[in-house]
Amino acid sequence: MTNFCNPYPELVGARLWLPTEPFEFGWASPVGCNALRCTACGEPVRSEVLPDGERRRYACGCHRRDTVWSYRIGSESDDLAPAFTDWVCGGHPDFELPAVLDGVELNEAVGWDALVAETALRPPFDPPGVELHARWITRLYRLLGAERTALSGAMAGLLNAEDPHLVRAAYDFFTNERQAAGAELVAGAVARRREWLAKTPDPRRAPATLLSGAALLLHERLLVVDDAGAPVDGPALTLTKELALAGIGPGDTPLTFRDYDPDWLWAHSGALAAANAEWVETLVYASSWAPAAAREKILAEMAEAAPAEVRAAIE
Repeated sequence: MTNFCNPYPELVGARLWLPTEPFEFGWASPVGCNALRCTACGEPVRSEVLPDGERRRYACGCHRRDTVWSYRIGSESDDLAPAFTDWVCGGHPDFELPAVLDGVELNEAVGWDALVAETALRPPFDPPGVELHARWITRLYRLLGAERTALSGAMAGLLNAEDPHLVRAAYDFFTNERQAAGAELVAGAVARRREWLAKTPDPRRAPATLLSGAALLLHERLLVVDDAGAPVDGPALTLTKELALAGIGPGDTPLTFRDYDPDWLWAHSGALAAANAEWVETLVYASSWAPAAAREKILAEMAEAAPAEVRAAIE
């Protein structure tokens, strides 16, 4: 199997990462493609770092481009000029085990539980410029083939860790890979550990708690839907409702329920306004999707719970 840098292969400046290993495809942005070829002249695209230490020059037999930050080939609008599409990703071979990645030995005998716990706390390499959290483990997951399930299963085990840093690493991973095997265990783990999560500071977002971080992850999980557009994770939807009634959830929480269970939202808008006044403006906005006959009652219930906030949102 061959992997391609989809949808847009990237050129990157000298301060960003252009991998040297052939199997490293564009698994995140900005990760440079090292397998570019030109469809016009047929030559491979070569690159070099220029003396200023900031620009990287790419060239084939008919084109040359200097890049300081990143440039996604084919992503720009062609409204003003034709989009540059002559350079394409020529494909990257699979990452196959056994292998060594950044000094970490990976083979059939690898202990995935120990590996993810160690690299979550001390990643052996951080790709410069990539803004994802849990970068190294996410990169490994996206490079792997059949072993992905073992890795994501090990990450699911960290949902029950006593070390808050490991729990946060699991949340970050499943935020990046919300369809990975093990993501279906998030809701159950959060429900079981709700009290502990509520009193444990989030290592990355203090003074927020890990329960707040869990709520964000649960909302991300709801983006995984079936062919009818309904969330595949029923327990996650149920738990987000419970947390919302306690005032816990991201700023766009009302829009989640507008999209996935509007009848529940109309029935609980007043309670949500009382639970979290910061949601009122979004609740008022979301109410414009309610049946016309019900909207007046919905606004009245919200106004009873948070009169000043509703008045400000309407005005």
